[in-house]
Amino acid sequence: MYNPTQIAKGIRDPRKILLELNKIYHRNVRGRKGIKVMEKDWDNLIILDACRYDLFEEVNTTDGKLTSVISSDSSTSGFLKYNFRDDYFPDTVYISANPQVQRHGVESHFHDCIRLWEDNWNNELKTVHPRDVTDKSLDIQKKYPNKRHIIHYIQPHYPFIGETGKKIEHRTVTGDGVIENEEDISSVWYQLETGTLDRDIVWKAYRENLEIVLEELDRLLEALVGKSVVTSDHGNALGELGVYGHPSGVYLHSLVRVPWLEFKQQKRRKIKDGKINESKPDDRDISEHLKHLGYVD
Repeated sequence: MYNPTQIAKGIRDPRKILLELNKIYHRNVRGRKGIKVMEKDWDNLIILDACRYDLFEEVNTTDGKLTSVISSDSSTSGFLKYNFRDDYFPDTVYISANPQVQRHGVESHFHDCIRLWEDNWNNELKTVHPRDVTDKSLDIQKKYPNKRHIIHYIQPHYPFIGETGKKIEHRTVTGDGVIENEEDISSVWYQLETGTLDRDIVWKAYRENLEIVLEELDRLLEALVGKSVVTSDHGNALGELGVYGHPSGVYLHSLVRVPWLEFKQQKRRKIKDGKINESKPDDRDISEHLKHLGYVD
């Protein structure tokens, strides 16, 4: 059932009704759920956050077998809940630059969770640089040579850290253009929707983010042992069906069609079970990090 406020919003903005019908159709009629990444064959699962398949196909130069798959959701939160919330993985270590892993409580479902936002946060860039993700992941491979590894980069997700993106003045990047402070600077997606920003500029900034992380991906893949798969938790919309950013539960190709690149080294890793992670995150508040990445409650 929908409350009066939701109905009123739908009347004012018919697009919201269309998007809600989109959710209902794909969830309840088609039963679309997306792939279960833990059921696939890999030793290393590398997640490029918010990476559209079409852009990856265009920019990627890494050797391997590239196909596309349908992700479980159009947001990180939905991806994490669907793939990890209902099970435990004592044979897997999760190395993440995205604090959503902590926010949604899935870090305790693995043998260990390496929280890169705690010690590798770049205060100038307002994110974790992909270079630090690669460096730490290679260290963790030595520490846990007999575990599967999930390596979760932030990029190409906002904030844009390339030369074009640094010149765009904006705050949060939620799909609805929500700004949590009183400063008169709108989100990049709201500026794009209202025509303040040109789509080509935003696409270029988004592309630069992918190019930056792909440089690190090449370095990572050369050193990893075993079969590696590069994928994404979800894509990113730049106006398709009036959608901007990556709101949860929207089933557009730009949001749920993601890359699946298989890169196989000759030697496979011998995977062994272990104990579930019993460590707890420190007391540092992650809300500021989440806001910098565009996550606003």
